[in-house]
Amino acid sequence: MPRQWWDHPVTIETAHLGRFVTINSTERAAEFLLNEWPGDVEAKAYIAAAQILINAHEGRATTDQAREAFITAAREAGIFVFKG
Repeated sequence: MPRQWWDHPVTIETAHLGRFVTINSTERAAEFLLNEWPGDVEAKAYIAAAQILINAHEGRATTDQAREAFITAAREAGIFVFKG
């Protein structure tokens, strides 16, 4: 399946003070969620975002839904988000 690019990238705070990363695809968001997430991985919005990212990858959700779920999870975790 081809990479699912987002029309509007999201810049998010990392676990390293003063470091940010720009997320521009469903796949990169999933990688960040699984490997770099600085918040609680048992939070309701985190779990929902993970499921929506999987659904988007499988064609059962849109990239916009994946992006919004990722943003919601970050905000719930208190992670700084800059929407481009």
